[in-house]
Amino acid sequence: MKKTTSYTKFGANFDKENNLINFKLFSKNGTAAILCLFNEPRGETSFLNIKMEKEGNVFKAAINLSKPEFQNILNGKPLYYGYRVFGANYVYTENWTPGSKEGFKSKFDHSNNRFNPNKLAYDPYSKELSHLHLDVSKDLDMFRSNELHFEDNQTIAPKSVFKITPEVEIQKTSIRALTNEIIGEVHIKSLTALSGLESAGTYRGAGEFASKIKSLGVTMVEFMPLAEFDDKEGIGNYWGYMPLCYFAPHKKYAFTRADGDVIVEFREMINALHKEDIKVCLDVVYNHTGEAKIYNNNKEDVNLFSYALIDNREYYKTDNTGFYADHSGCHNDSNTAGDGFKHIILDSLEYWIHQGVDAFRFDLATSLMDTKTDADVHYDKNKSIVGHLKEELQKRGINVNNPGEAEDGVNLIAEPWTCSGHSAYQLGNFPEFFAEWNDISRNTIRAFSVRPRSTDFLGIRHVLSGSCHKFVDKEGPKRSVNYVACHDGFTLWDLNSYDRKSPETSGGSDWELCSSYNGDKTLRDRAIRNEMALLALSFGCFMIKIDDIVLHSKGGNNNSYNIDGTVNYVDFNNLPQEKQELSGFIKNLINFRKSHSIFKDKLYIQNMEFYGHLGKILPDNLPFWMLPSMNFMSFTSNNGKEAIFAAMNKGDSKVKFILPKTGPMAELYKNKNYYLVFDTKNNNFNGDGILYTPEGKEATYTIEPHTIAVMLIKD
Repeated sequence: MKKTTSYTKFGANFDKENNLINFKLFSKNGTAAILCLFNEPRGETSFLNIKMEKEGNVFKAAINLSKPEFQNILNGKPLYYGYRVFGANYVYTENWTPGSKEGFKSKFDHSNNRFNPNKLAYDPYSKELSHLHLDVSKDLDMFRSNELHFEDNQTIAPKSVFKITPEVEIQKTSIRALTNEIIGEVHIKSLTALSGLESAGTYRGAGEFASKIKSLGVTMVEFMPLAEFDDKEGIGNYWGYMPLCYFAPHKKYAFTRADGDVIVEFREMINALHKEDIKVCLDVVYNHTGEAKIYNNNKEDVNLFSYALIDNREYYKTDNTGFYADHSGCHNDSNTAGDGFKHIILDSLEYWIHQGVDAFRFDLATSLMDTKTDADVHYDKNKSIVGHLKEELQKRGINVNNPGEAEDGVNLIAEPWTCSGHSAYQLGNFPEFFAEWNDISRNTIRAFSVRPRSTDFLGIRHVLSGSCHKFVDKEGPKRSVNYVACHDGFTLWDLNSYDRKSPETSGGSDWELCSSYNGDKTLRDRAIRNEMALLALSFGCFMIKIDDIVLHSKGGNNNSYNIDGTVNYVDFNNLPQEKQELSGFIKNLINFRKSHSIFKDKLYIQNMEFYGHLGKILPDNLPFWMLPSMNFMSFTSNNGKEAIFAAMNKGDSKVKFILPKTGPMAELYKNKNYYLVFDTKNNNFNGDGILYTPEGKEATYTIEPHTIAVMLIKD
């Protein structure tokens, strides 16, 4: 068991020994700050305002819970609070009152300060937010530096929620390497929205669904963002990639939304999943926030929620004219090289780990390699926060595992690119303790089915070997996170059912690899089996969308980020007949991958031998492997305990081939039998294989066009 802790370096923390709540606010450039306390989240002005003291870069204040007016907090009532912060462009004076222009100099200055004490800032270290800005202001007028710049917004502004919450013990999972996991990506609401549970679409619902997740073969569930986010930004943001607070669970995912209790339900979910031995990975979005946005190209009109009010130049990358850098494609770039955001990254990771989280997937992680604090970028994996994450977390008593290590610790996974800018693509360049999403592997696996003439067997070899040519450090191919589909693009079913994205898609790539196979359902199903087979045979980390296990379709929408509805909701119980057997094949394949150690052993790729249709070893010169006419390949491998054989035909004709009979490893397979596990020409799956007894003197097998066959070699 592992005990939780709610303590954070900054923010509000309960000092039980002295009966205090200590408040700490990081702001390098703020010159004064007022802590405002509220009895209710809306409709009231603050009942107490405390001028905070600044020590170094930190504002501090405390309240004594022994005083009569605070007794209700000790009895479990939430406290609501926020900050008013002053700086060079809006200086503090004793005469200032909410709504006053006293001390105002400019909306922003030459240093890109945007202080405005008339706008109440929530705490970046809030463990919960009372509500969101768009819940109370459709156009955000009261939260912008527009014509209402001097209007006090305290009665409607979101407040930080503090509540004394008992710490609990959380079940721990078995210790295993990331390369041993079956990572299942999913949106928490979509997971159970159609489950029929009373708690559908919530943290509680996800916990109650734990046994179902386990039955699908998933051992680590990777939730799309759960930290509090702006769900109504633009035309809607269902997926959660508009973060507002990195320490607060998204409140609308709570079944019981009583203020201050969301973290209780979150912990219960973690515990329920852990009891089924399912690890939890959080998708974290540190590359931008859901706050900073310039309206109508007018740099005097921006959102003022929290970070911009507390220290705009410390938390965001800006140019020297007031505009935000935007390599994320989401209106702003976080200043991940600045001290303020470094604190947030490290402290929030530590906080979630102390709530039982096992792993993190970093959205657009290249941005965390940035060493520049202005609008320019310079990516350096060693000098940036990326390079120091393991070391910094270890200082806090947290072990960071390399992907191939089975130790008690956490795993880190990078999406190794960002949306624009020089050197934004960094696949293979993260430190060796990071696993990385591998889009080259994804595209090659897809191309085998969708565009077979556009790929070659050199590319397939790279996929099978965990992209050794890209991951060249000590951990090497163990760092490759292999996948066919993720939230960002077509589902597995749709990429094999459509020639182009649906016109109803909001954005989404026009060039994504996909095919309808002219409506041929036999080819469609075979393609899906091929893609899953290649994924299962690939060295590294295995990742699948949980909804792809049941072949969920979004009707060709390849960017459903803005839809809170049935397009995204997954139905696990009412699979059409045409999907049932195919889904069973995928589940069997997942279990096959899990139950055979060879796929996690580096000897798998070291002992690979490749053969042609005559059963003879293939030459190793690269031009040969890139020949367009090469449509067939087979390979054997073993790790001393298990041996496997796979044959692949990406051509349009059947291939009758001779099973391997030469090569340095051939002696190992003498007098062994071949047991057919599956052939992707159909959904049949034979567990540990059925004895294949070829006719005639030579052991031959005929493989259909666009098909993969896998056998085990054993006595």
